[in-house]
This record gives sequence, structure tokens and C-alpha cells, in this order.
Amino acid sequence: MEQNEKIPNAGQKFSKHSIFDQPRKAVSGMVYSGTVLGMLLISFVFSVTLALFAQITQQPMEELSRTELYRYLTYLLYYVVYIVVILVFCRVYREKPCSFGYRNCKVRYWLLAFPLAFGLLFGLNFVNAYFVEFLSLFGYTAPEAQIPSVAGGGFWGVLITVAFLPAIFEETILRGIVLEGIKDLGTIAACLLGGLLFSLFHMNPAQTVYQFLCGCVFTLLVLRANSIYPAVIVHFLNNAVIVADYKWNFLARLSTEANWIVLICAGISLVGSIVFLIFSERSGREKKKGAIRPFLLPALIGILLCGILWIANFAAGRIGS
Repeated sequence: MEQNEKIPNAGQKFSKHSIFDQPRKAVSGMVYSGTVLGMLLISFVFSVTLALFAQITQQPMEELSRTELYRYLTYLLYYVVYIVVILVFCRVYREKPCSFGYRNCKVRYWLLAFPLAFGLLFGLNFVNAYFVEFLSLFGYTAPEAQIPSVAGGGFWGVLITVAFLPAIFEETILRGIVLEGIKDLGTIAACLLGGLLFSLFHMNPAQTVYQFLCGCVFTLLVLRANSIYPAVIVHFLNNAVIVADYKWNFLARLSTEANWIVLICAGISLVGSIVFLIFSERSGREKKKGAIRPFLLPALIGILLCGILWIANFAAGRIGS
């Protein structure tokens, strides 16, 4: 799809002033804001429903929030929003998955996903620690992650819910639908914007810098591969190792020497992978065709809401400490 063309596709008609009859960049911004609004709406409905259930059953909210069902629903309800957004986009604009990243790519990008995932997770794992330490200067304490139990067979349920599904849906929306509308800004601008959107999207103060860097790298990988498949693999592997560590706690058992070896190898792997991406497939991909404003205006609602919730989560971390 050419980035300077307008949606809808040929054969589909909207009224002249229809909200859907927008340039591709604007559609990407609408999808970002729509996803964030959907997440907030379903969170509100879930909270109200849970409060009513607690009142009817006379069960404390704190007790309900510790149940496995509650923890699974806090993840799965967001996936309902993602599915709805993707289906509405495909339905309204008659788009097929191949038009937003589900395309075959060269084998080297499939293979690059593995050293890149290793480099990101183990080469940048200190970023969170240093950033949380920085935030602690302002009284912030990072909350413990509330994931379902990984005991026994629960590990596989968590692996699917916390690692696999986020990789599929987040990459489809952020590096698929959204990126498809902004990649003509140029590689550097698209990567920086992709990192910012990814970081804000999670509204997690403790992981702000790490998720920004991951978002930049994921975006670069998709731009070079012209496919989201390698990014899905990297995203999944990153999440899967974290889930596995919750179950077996193997990272904490590494000796100091082993940690340094892993860090050095991961750093080399990360730098080498990024250098390869920077200098590969460059022909014809550096042309800038448009401005960022058509995207930012409709995306502004989502960006501001994410920013406000980031501040709210930061404040909650200060109160909790």
C-alpha cells in the first residue's frame, strides 16, 4: 500500500465527511487512540463489575484480586480489545493481514530474531534496575508483577497469556497497523516514534526506558524485514524468558562471573544485530514522503491518556512505598 494514498480501498465508499475517510497516517493515529480508549473502557467496566460482585457476595476486593481468574482476566480482557480493534480495522478498510505486516521475509531476519532477543533481554536487563533506582530518588517503588501462578501446568497457561498473546497482538497493532502508516517518516523518526508509542502504551514507569529501547529495535527490525514475524518472535522470546524465570528463578542463581559473561555476550549480540539492521536493506527505504502531524493529531488522545496513566502509576508507586 502506498503511504500517500487514502483509505478506503477501491470499491469501498464513505461519505465525503466520514470519520473513516482519512489518510493512512491518520488511520494509524486513530487505531492507537482507539486501542488505548478501549483498554480504559474495558478496565472501567471490569472494575465496576468486580465491585458489584464483591458487594453482592460480601467478599473483600483484596481477596478477589488474588484469585487466578482475576489475574487471567486482567490480561485477557485487553486481548479482547485488541481483537476488536484489528477486526474493525480490517472490516472498515477491507484490509488483509498482508497489508499490515503479515508478509514473508528473508530467512536472515527469522534467524536474527534469536540473537536480538538474547541481546535485548540480557544486554539491557540492567536498564530497569538503574531506572528504578533513579525513580526511587523521587520516592517511587516498583510494584511486584501480578501474574497467574506458574506452578505445575499453570506455567503453560501463563506462557500463552503473558508471553505469546501479547507478542501477537501488540506487534499486530503497533508494528503492523500503526507502523504501516508512519514508516514513510524515515527510519530514524519511525523508530523513535515507535519506541515512544510502545513505552507509553504499557504505562509502566519502571520499564519506561527498556520498553522504549525495545520499541525502537522492534520497529527497525520490522522496517528492514518488511514483516512483523521476526518482531513477534523477539517479543515472545523476551516475555517467555521472563515467565520462565518466575518459575525457576535461574537468573538469580547465576554467579557474578556468569553474569558478566552473559552480559558481555549479550552486549556483543545486541550491537552486532543492530549494526546489521542499520546497514541492511537500505536501498529505497530512506525516502521521507510525509509529515508527522497527520498521525499525531488523531493519536494525541491515546498518547495523552497513556501519559496521564503513567503519572498515576508513578504516584501510586510513591504512595505504596
